Parts: sequence; structure tokens; C-alpha cells
Amino acid sequence: MEPVRPVPPPGRPDPPRAESAAAAAELAGLLRTAGYEVHRIQERLGTGDELLARSPELPAHLRRVGSSDELALLLRLFLLGVPVVRTRFDRLVGSRLRARLAGAGLLLDDGREVHGAARLVPHDELLIASDHAAAAEGHPDHVPGVHRPSVALAHLTVRGEGERALDLCTGNGIQAILLAGHAEHVVATDVNPRALAYAEFNAAVNGVRNVETRRGSFFEPIAGERFDLVVANPPYVVSPEHGHLFRDGGMRGDGISEHVVRAAPAALAPGGFACILIAWALDPDDPAARPRAWLEDGGCDAYLLHTSTDDPLETASVWNRELLDRPEAYADALDRWLDYYGELGIAHLGYACVVLRKRADGGTGWLESQHLPRAALRPASAHMRRLFETRDRLLKLDTESALLDRRVRVVDDAVVRQETRFADGGWNPEALELRLERGLPFSAELDVPTARLIRALDGSRTLREALVSVEDAAAEKPGLAVARQMLEVGFLELVD
Repeated sequence: MEPVRPVPPPGRPDPPRAESAAAAAELAGLLRTAGYEVHRIQERLGTGDELLARSPELPAHLRRVGSSDELALLLRLFLLGVPVVRTRFDRLVGSRLRARLAGAGLLLDDGREVHGAARLVPHDELLIASDHAAAAEGHPDHVPGVHRPSVALAHLTVRGEGERALDLCTGNGIQAILLAGHAEHVVATDVNPRALAYAEFNAAVNGVRNVETRRGSFFEPIAGERFDLVVANPPYVVSPEHGHLFRDGGMRGDGISEHVVRAAPAALAPGGFACILIAWALDPDDPAARPRAWLEDGGCDAYLLHTSTDDPLETASVWNRELLDRPEAYADALDRWLDYYGELGIAHLGYACVVLRKRADGGTGWLESQHLPRAALRPASAHMRRLFETRDRLLKLDTESALLDRRVRVVDDAVVRQETRFADGGWNPEALELRLERGLPFSAELDVPTARLIRALDGSRTLREALVSVEDAAAEKPGLAVARQMLEVGFLELVD
């Protein structure tokens, strides 16, 4: 009979280890040859996004996957977290792959069944190992896989070439591995030795050799050093618990986010960037108040990319959903978290990625807040860099006339879409929408005057000339405000 939930491996397996760089590379190649890749797995599961986290649809997945070929058994062991019969495993899985899996410590054999010692999930071209979610309870050092906040951080990171980079609170190492693709050297830190072991294995199995791991709390392992790029996915959840190092930082309220944001500027070289996931007690009248206070005297310019605002119950339910199959424990956890928020006077919780840039002049920085749409994020490094550059240039244009006399153009990634509706015997134009095809997924509805302005901004004329060509002189001031807003989010750019 098929299991109805994942089966934790017997005992507590150690993290996998790379026997050698060559053995790790061979293991990754054998898994790919077996079809252990994103598109093949999604086809097999009939899903587009279940690889990020444990799925509640295990019974359906097991029946869809079956157990009659090599890929099916690999998915059962390393993705779905259920054991397979030893004799079937020996018969269907190639001997070389079996040897490499065993050599990496990825197999546990109880004599009758084989268990996967870790979860293996492909992400684009990478393969990332982590602890099975079913084995989390009672283990503060549990190392989770890649979840949506990790993906968001990767997309929002401002990347360059040849940097010296820091991955703070590295966890399974996904950010460090991504940094290694363009940085000269990456330091990955974590207080959890189990996380560092996973990060080292994941670097090896993905052929990465320029990542150095260091154990310690937050910035302690790199005290006095400076980096061109810092990324951080700290345990930012505002939580009353102490059960998981990856989630519960042990500081009161939003203290973890405050600590990392305040400390990050000291780790940045002039001109360097930091990208940090944070959560905070949000004041609806001034949502950016607390992050703004944390950045005072830091010598950094910053964008606060606000992803969501939750109420206490929503946050408590999201971070305790692993208890859903135990209603009493789930209810107790909700009450405990809600009591904690009540004690702290928290009615709203904000979530964001704050992107910092260390000022070369040491002066006082600025903070701009943008609310990100709920649309799926895409790689936005170039877009983020352009936002900082545009903001710098707008600050130097200290009069309205200075901006009006600059040439402005629509960026290449912008598209305009129009909806038409059939009525009264003909097609009638309705909504016009401007959106970006790459970078941050901003979009905006266009009224007729703004649509005309967009058409006129081809970079061949100044903003003043474009406004005059589409409106009368009285409309210059509102047109200027609209153009500035579009520059600030990246629909437009200044032409040199």
C-alpha cells in the first residue's frame, strides 16, 4: 500500500558529502542522464511548481510517478521522500549511479528498503540537496530546500563581474552557488554546521570551486572584511519560537532584520551592493518607517522592495502549516504566535527585500520604497542597477526645467498592450497597459494623454518637446510628474 505522507529516513542521516570533485561531477551527470531534471520531473508529476516545497498531493504524485523505471525510484527517494524496496532499487537503478549515491551518503539501507538520506531538487541547471521536510520536527539544525523567498532574493540580487561576495546565512548554499557564477570569490557563512555541510556538497555537485564556507553568527566570521556584494536570507521571521535555526533568530520582534540591515553597510566596499530579505512590524501610516530608521547613518542608498503585508494570523498560519495534519498542535501554535504579536503590539507585518548601495562619498543616503506587484519575479539585476543610476541622475537635476530639457526614451523592455471589446456591432478599444517584459514586473494603465506621451518619447526630443507635441502648455506640469514616476520605476530612461 502506498504511503499517504513522506516517510522520514531512519535515524538522523548526516548531510551528504562529496567523495571528490570528479565523483561529485559524475553523480550530477548520472542523475541528469536518468532524467532527474526540471522539465522531465514536471512532466512526470504533471505540475509546474511543486518542486519548491513539500506537496500535500503525495498520494497522487506517487501514483503518477509509478515505480517501474529508474527515474520513478529516484523521484520517490529524493523528491517525494518515500522508501523503495531494495531488490527493485538494485534491479532498476544503474550500478554506477547506485555506487555514486552510496559514496555520497545519499542512501540508507535497512536491509529490506532503501531510503533517500536527503532531498535532491533540480533548479534550472543546478541540483540542490537539503533535509527532507518530513524529518524537520525536533531538529533545530534542519536545513530546508529552496523556497520562494530564496528565488526572489536570487532575482533581486544586483550582480556584476569579478566581485568579492558574501552569502550571509547561506543555508543550503543556493545563493553562494549563484554568486559563484560571476564573482571571483564567495564567502558563505552560517551558524549551523549542518547547513555548511550541505552548502559544501551542493557547491561540489554543481562544479563550483570558488566558495569558501565559514561557521559563525551573522557577520562575526567576516569581521573587518569588505565585500563588493552581500546577499542575506537571515532567519527574519517575527516568531516566538526557537525550534529552527533557519526561521527563528532568537531576537525579540523584528530584531534579526534590524541587526542585519544595520550591520550590512560596514561589510560593504564603496559602491558595493547588499540584498537582504527582511520582515518588520509595519505601521500602515508609514510602512517604511522602521527600515528607514535602521539605515540612518549607514552611508547607503537603498530601495525597499516591499513584497507583501500580512496580518498576524496570516503570518502565523503560513509558518506553521507543517502542523496542518495535527489540528490541536496547529491551533496551539496559532494561539502562541498571536499572543506574542499581541504582546508586542504588532497588527501588521511587512516583508521586503532591501537593496543597499554603499556610497563612495560617505554621505547620507536616500531610501526609496517600491511595492512589488504580485506577479512572478524574474531576474532583475540590470533593472535594479538602472534604478539606482536613474535616481542618482534625477537628484542632480535640481530644477523642473533641467529635467524638461533632457531627452527621455521608453526602455527597450517596455511593451504596450490594448484590450478591445466587441459591442454595438464593432470592436471598441478599452484599456491600455504599459508593462515591462524583463526585470521587475511593473505595469501601469495608460490614459489617452499618457499613451500619447509614451509614443512621443523615442529619445529624439527633449521631454519638454515631447509634452508640447502631445498636449497644450497647461498640461506640462502633470506630464512632467508622470514622466518622473515612470523614470523612477524603469519604464523610461534618460538619454545621454
